[in-house]
Amino acid sequence: MINKQCDNCAKKGKNFYCNSCDITAEFFDIYSYYTNKTSDNSLIGRIKAYTWHDVLEYIRNNFFYGLSSGLNIDCEKDFAYIEKKISEQGTTNRRTDKADSEDPIGYKIYLIKDNKSIEDVRKVRNLWDLTLTPVTNNKHI
Repeated sequence: MINKQCDNCAKKGKNFYCNSCDITAEFFDIYSYYTNKTSDNSLIGRIKAYTWHDVLEYIRNNFFYGLSSGLNIDCEKDFAYIEKKISEQGTTNRRTDKADSEDPIGYKIYLIKDNKSIEDVRKVRNLWDLTLTPVTNNKHI
């Protein structure tokens, strides 16, 4: 989370930060789903990042290969989702059985507020640490 931006970053927008800004890393659990947001989902990993924007950009760039405009994205305070728009989902992904579909149609993201959950790494397959990337005055690289 960005606790306080420096003057340079504040001028650029709320998602900008640098090494001079007061930032705190947070953890986010990432779940995939194959039919819709309320269907069964699987925990696929955890992301450590400074902002929701960083998390959503990472998922968009790494899990939706080449699909930048055909996405629905919603971000609330403790929850977000990113999914293919209905026209982009195709008939294969509309099946109800995970084994029959090729790729998930979307991902649910939950901000972890419980320190006990953060420490419980046994249930997490993947950990993507977006805080390891050095930051500049434009956002992290």
